[in-house]
Amino acid sequence: MNAKGKAWLRGKIFSSRIARARELAPRWLVADDQAIERLQLKQLQKCWAEAVQNVPFYHYLVADGRAPAKIDSITMFRESVPILTRDTLIEHRDLFARNTPPHHELMTAGSSGNPLRFGNWRNEAAAHTAINQYVGRFQNGMEVDDAIFLMWGHSHLLGTGLRGRWDNLKRRTQDRLLGYRRVDAYHVDPERSIAYLADLRRFRPRIVIGYACALDMMARHNLGAGRSAEDLGIKLCIACSEMFPQPNSREVVRLFFGCPVVMEYGGVDFGVCAYELVGSTGYRVFWWSHLLEMEGYGAEGPLLVTNLTARYLPLFRYRNGDECEGAAVNDSGVVTGFQAIRGRVNDMLRMGDGREIHSVGLFHCIHQEPVWSIQLV
Repeated sequence: MNAKGKAWLRGKIFSSRIARARELAPRWLVADDQAIERLQLKQLQKCWAEAVQNVPFYHYLVADGRAPAKIDSITMFRESVPILTRDTLIEHRDLFARNTPPHHELMTAGSSGNPLRFGNWRNEAAAHTAINQYVGRFQNGMEVDDAIFLMWGHSHLLGTGLRGRWDNLKRRTQDRLLGYRRVDAYHVDPERSIAYLADLRRFRPRIVIGYACALDMMARHNLGAGRSAEDLGIKLCIACSEMFPQPNSREVVRLFFGCPVVMEYGGVDFGVCAYELVGSTGYRVFWWSHLLEMEGYGAEGPLLVTNLTARYLPLFRYRNGDECEGAAVNDSGVVTGFQAIRGRVNDMLRMGDGREIHSVGLFHCIHQEPVWSIQLV
């Protein structure tokens, strides 16, 4: 199938997400604070009422007088709803289960040593994360028909036997039809970096998306040997899933790929909620799906995240473990953007033979086992 056919198929499969992203993109950066507050309050009231009715934790929170039954304003919400922590989610997991089981169960990477397992509805990603990603990417110049090179890791493809082979065959077929080229981000040593550059030259993508540490390793290994992808005409590189490992990582990646580099901010537990923009500094929040605030009243410190879309596990004032700096805060105390995230960097582990393995790769090999917590020493 040629590039036009792949673009048509991609647009057909993801038509509703793309259409919604096209609708939201022009409003993302120009909406005024009043319009943002009206929409956020309406969505917040809807999500809170649903959670109080159907999620035991929130029901008891209201019944015990620790939170209001109804949200009248965002200011009231910030002053009367207690902060939710990961420890609370883990310790009282049963209280966040609904009467009906989820379609899937997801898990965070357990950077703090104790991963969070939580239920997920089938349509959740399409309702916010996928749309937000399209908005951020479209606004940074990506087009629907752009070929995409992915440095990624997917734990569901690590299976063995017939199931594992079938999953991998299905993924490779879908990628080929949709115009994607996917390589393993778990293991990026000098030899693989050479092979990945060869893949890059054969595939000639317009967009590169990958784990921040994996992009950094590929760029450093190749630049150190005098190799570059600058001549390929790549127009955008998007780093996700973690912070860059070195202060100069962004510049190293930019030099290697020869294009602007932006970062996507989100988490498995709360979705993609902000994006950087080419030619601008800092992140802009996707205010229609996420309400972000600072813990306290300054421009730096821990972030609190509230989801404004329907989720099996609704999160309100969730302290996700990340901190930001340079926050832009409106009159209601809502964060509309921030300069930088002070988050976690996932380690690259150097083996005895010199090879380096992304720590998430190790985690994904064992996280389906009944392990209480995971630490790497």
